[in-house]
Amino acid sequence: MRKTLGKDMQDHPVFWATWAVLLLSALFLVVPELDRWTSRLFYSAQDGFWLKNHYVPLRLRALGLFLPRAAILVVTGLLVARLFWPALQKLFALPTLLYLAATALLGPGLLVNGLLKANWGRARPVQTDLFGGAWPYSEVWVITDHCQGNCSFVSGEASMAFWLMGLVLVLPLGWRKGGALILAALGVLVSLNRIAFGGHYLSDVLLAWALTGWVMVALFQLMSKAGWFGPAAEELEQHWTAAGRRIARHLATLWQRRPLRSRTQPLAPDKKAEPKNAADN
Repeated sequence: MRKTLGKDMQDHPVFWATWAVLLLSALFLVVPELDRWTSRLFYSAQDGFWLKNHYVPLRLRALGLFLPRAAILVVTGLLVARLFWPALQKLFALPTLLYLAATALLGPGLLVNGLLKANWGRARPVQTDLFGGAWPYSEVWVITDHCQGNCSFVSGEASMAFWLMGLVLVLPLGWRKGGALILAALGVLVSLNRIAFGGHYLSDVLLAWALTGWVMVALFQLMSKAGWFGPAAEELEQHWTAAGRRIARHLATLWQRRPLRSRTQPLAPDKKAEPKNAADN
């Protein structure tokens, strides 16, 4: 039974990822108390969400913000480097780098931050009347005007923490299992930390994971069907290298023309000394 289910998940990953989003959504619509109960674990009437004032959770928050941004910069830098140094292909496959860049843009970037957080208007726990704020609790997928921007539904940091799991694809095969465990543990801690700070509900975190996972699974399947991880990979590498050579030639041409233009610019005429007036003597 387990082998059959596992094979079916491998053969139809988007189907199962879609079901994960639907089931989680249904769970929190039917049992919204899960959100409130989880947030109450980190809240006291006297101190509010007290963990947000402690050193370790604060450092964890900073780490959760820094690592995904640094990873995106590194991936972008490697894509640019691959244009001019094709030998890096042995270390960093171009399809993998493109996949990581695209999933970061489409998942945490456009879907989570660009669409959901900007438009759904769900107030954060700390902003609701359950935890000392002014706004009522709103359920998942319910559009409200309780928040004007960067709202609670869904968690951007949890989305980026889940995306970090994709970095195992750039690790050597022998390191991937250990790397996946470390990144998964980090993702859980960073995401739960947002609940502990009163920044998100449990549903914000779990649906951020599920939606980001859906984007990653769907794009991986599309790229696989296009052959980017197989037969078409070498052709893609060649096109990328050719594009790098064209850019390099264009930059070289611009650099060579720069001093020529400066030499051909007309020189300003020398000012002749004006005769002194007798009155100045």
